[in-house]
Amino acid sequence: MFHNFSSHTKSSPSPPAPARLNKSCSECTRRKVKCDGGHPCSSCTYYKVSHLCNYRQRNRRNAVSRSTLDEVSDRLRSRTEVLERLFPAMAVDELVDKSRDELLGILRVNSGPKVAAEELDHPSTEDPEGADDSAQVSENGEPTADRQWDESRYQPPILQAGDDINAMNLATDHHRRSYLGVTSISAILRTIFRLCPVAKHRIAEQAKRWSETPVQPQPAPFLSGDLGTHLLKEQRCIDFYFEHVHSIVPMLDEEDFRSSYSLGKRRDPGWLSLLNMVITIGSIASGSDTLHEQYYEQARTFLDLDSFGAGNLESLQALCLLGGLYLHYRNAPNMAYAVLGAAHRVAIALGLHRESRRRSPNVTEAHADVASTKVTRLETRRRTWWSLFCLDTWASMTLGRPTCGRWEATTMDTLLPSPIAEDDHTAMSLCASAHFCLTCNRIQSRFAQFNRLTVSEAIAFDQELQAWWASLPLVLRSPTNSPSRLTIAREFMRNRYINIRLILMRSLILYLAHSRTQKAQLSAEELRIVDTSRIIASEAIDSIALYWTPNRIHVWNSAWYLFQACMVPLLSIITENSRSNPTTESQTAARASLAKALETFSEMKPWMRASDRGPDIVAAIYETITGEAEGAGRTPSQDGDSNFFGWYDEQLTFGTELDWGSFLIDDDFNGTLFTTQRNH
Repeated sequence: MFHNFSSHTKSSPSPPAPARLNKSCSECTRRKVKCDGGHPCSSCTYYKVSHLCNYRQRNRRNAVSRSTLDEVSDRLRSRTEVLERLFPAMAVDELVDKSRDELLGILRVNSGPKVAAEELDHPSTEDPEGADDSAQVSENGEPTADRQWDESRYQPPILQAGDDINAMNLATDHHRRSYLGVTSISAILRTIFRLCPVAKHRIAEQAKRWSETPVQPQPAPFLSGDLGTHLLKEQRCIDFYFEHVHSIVPMLDEEDFRSSYSLGKRRDPGWLSLLNMVITIGSIASGSDTLHEQYYEQARTFLDLDSFGAGNLESLQALCLLGGLYLHYRNAPNMAYAVLGAAHRVAIALGLHRESRRRSPNVTEAHADVASTKVTRLETRRRTWWSLFCLDTWASMTLGRPTCGRWEATTMDTLLPSPIAEDDHTAMSLCASAHFCLTCNRIQSRFAQFNRLTVSEAIAFDQELQAWWASLPLVLRSPTNSPSRLTIAREFMRNRYINIRLILMRSLILYLAHSRTQKAQLSAEELRIVDTSRIIASEAIDSIALYWTPNRIHVWNSAWYLFQACMVPLLSIITENSRSNPTTESQTAARASLAKALETFSEMKPWMRASDRGPDIVAAIYETITGEAEGAGRTPSQDGDSNFFGWYDEQLTFGTELDWGSFLIDDDFNGTLFTTQRNH
């Protein structure tokens, strides 16, 4: 392959010429005197260093002609250019130690849409709807208007049921929405609709029927009843918040909060905004259909633009609850995304991203109470920062957007929460969530890059996630001996862990489906990825079916994760049906998982909102691709009273007569975020 620079060979080669010796010995050369060439020479004899007299052989020089050098350089340059075109995102040196299968795998991943400058100047018209939502076009192929969305509270309820994140309007809404990447639910739904157009038409037909009979609950008067009843409702909502929500994002000092509420002396906007947001979230946990609307209106009066002009910890915590939980419940994910971004800036302005440098380890007994108060406030600041970090990370898991400096180890050094007491399991839960979110933050940052995630990267991330899960204490993994307040936090942690693993594998499958790679062309490693994604999806469905509890918040969250998990077996059945020799075993397993999921959806029905359409989407696609109408089961919109929870507004005034713990659990922000999708 390479020139050996040898001279032309002759028919009868002559013996090689002997190597020439230097005319001066090494010692005379060093002394810079004349040498007579003797052995030893006269100079070395004179200086009595005859033992140092020796003659070095001259090094033979292989002269290379200019033409030969140019020829070899051109060959090297042309081969390097070919490698750079094949592997534009990798240096040639990085390819040296890779096997043939690894190189072929990288080629397949990089065979999709490219972002080279020439393609930006001359965009391709083929395959306009990529796995990533950044290149969306209208149905007739014409470019749509600039990105925009309307998540205002004045939309009709039927429109509020769908949003960008849950992609429920994807089959009927052709408008250009907000930017979403390959990790979004819309990416996999687009792939399903592309491979099975009939499913898209089926969903569109059902959506028309949903819009004809919208469910619009009538809000109750805000101050109905006497003042005592009103205060009792507030107290109940606060109790529900700390019982079911607080363990997910334990950023409030419960004792201090309850004390301030009992005294009733604080009227500053920061405190009032936090109080109303706690009651708002707590009312959802209580099962009320309307009470949260009333308290949200109250909170809005304190969380306006002027609130950013007076930074304090309470207003920041209110923004966290608003953007991390409640706006997702209202199907306003882009508004929530903006609010959390503003909250992050407020947190940095308050210095929550840096650890306090003023410490007093030696405290006298007289100042013990003061020191304890300072430690509590310092711990509250830490928990607020990490709660905000977790809320933002959880909410962004299915966005595919840049992380925007959510965490930078070189500029942020806030310590993780520390237990205040021996039984402080909320600190343990928040620490575990923070470690999880640090990994997810890197995963999100990688997905937001231009070049696609490789198989080796996905496997490395997955192994890291599994190691994190294995390191958790049993109290955060097993229902056995777990405190009741940790129930929701524990199950949400399990759901998020399985979901991010599913997102990793699902994204690789979308790349393969997008490039229409046939099963026979997949490498052994890629085939394992496909099998792993099916196993994880089945695990997610089995886990949710086993651990969901009959309460509104938990069902709201679990149904969203269940909806996501169903996309993998649906896509699996569609891709297998398109092959000449489909695998019966994988199709049977996928149908069994979907049947269990639809049965679980049906069982969850009494605790789901009337606008939740996720189960109907799954049932419609399942029926379309299998032709089994009965297999779709009874979905939430087909049976039961959609106003199951309406009576809670009255029962809130008679809490002593009701076993509240058997009906409610709260959710984590994720639930809210993910439930948005179920609200279709």
